[in-house]
Amino acid sequence: MQHMPTLLSGQQVAILGSARGLGLAVAKAAHDAGAAVIGIDAVRGFEHVDEFYHLDPADPAAIDRVAAALPEGLAGLCLFPAFDRADEPDHALLAAVMGPKRLAELVAPRMAKGGGIVTQGAPFDAGRDTHLALVRACLALRPDTAAGFAARWGLLAEPLLLPKLIGWAMAAWAMQHAHAWGPHGPRSNCLVTACPDGRLPAAISAARGVDGGAAQVQAAHAAILLLSALAAGVTGATLAADGGLSAKTQTSLEGL
Repeated sequence: MQHMPTLLSGQQVAILGSARGLGLAVAKAAHDAGAAVIGIDAVRGFEHVDEFYHLDPADPAAIDRVAAALPEGLAGLCLFPAFDRADEPDHALLAAVMGPKRLAELVAPRMAKGGGIVTQGAPFDAGRDTHLALVRACLALRPDTAAGFAARWGLLAEPLLLPKLIGWAMAAWAMQHAHAWGPHGPRSNCLVTACPDGRLPAAISAARGVDGGAAQVQAAHAAILLLSALAAGVTGATLAADGGLSAKTQTSLEGL
């Protein structure tokens, strides 16, 4: 599906993280699908953004200002904040979990009937079930409880856990909010990608016969599907656009 000229025609879609990675790919795909794209990020990053709001998603006051400024009747809200792996883990968790949650919860009541919210998740693996207490604590994170969170939960000693934790927490949030805004409120779904930027690891890319850039575009198209009227009956769902990584992991864990 390379061209989607009518899926979001005449609709407004706001994208947190619109300047790079998967968020940028989704911004381009939404534009190609006919949407007016509202970018939200530290820099503009995409020339076809119709409106742009500068935001540090780790700053609650800034989130509140942007939420209040966004127009009524958004058809879609994508939560794909890119975080720098060099960031302090406590700051990354605020920017990639607390910030997106806060923005969505403020904006959702003002969205169009049947609109869509799409978060970014991480593939489940054997480690998720052993870290459920950590996922719960991450979902409850606030600016005044963030300092020292990573050290308390051992994230400094296990840096590869951080991006997984962010993805698991946002997937859980999407499921929690499947019906949070009533029968006519926005739908809440999660897009799972193999890597945070939507690309595939080299081994999966080779097996699938696609390069990383093509995989990122395919993941972005999956996000457009979740935003569109074609997914009107879909909420609280997790859609894997990870080259089969989730399926391979799950069948391996269950011995299937």
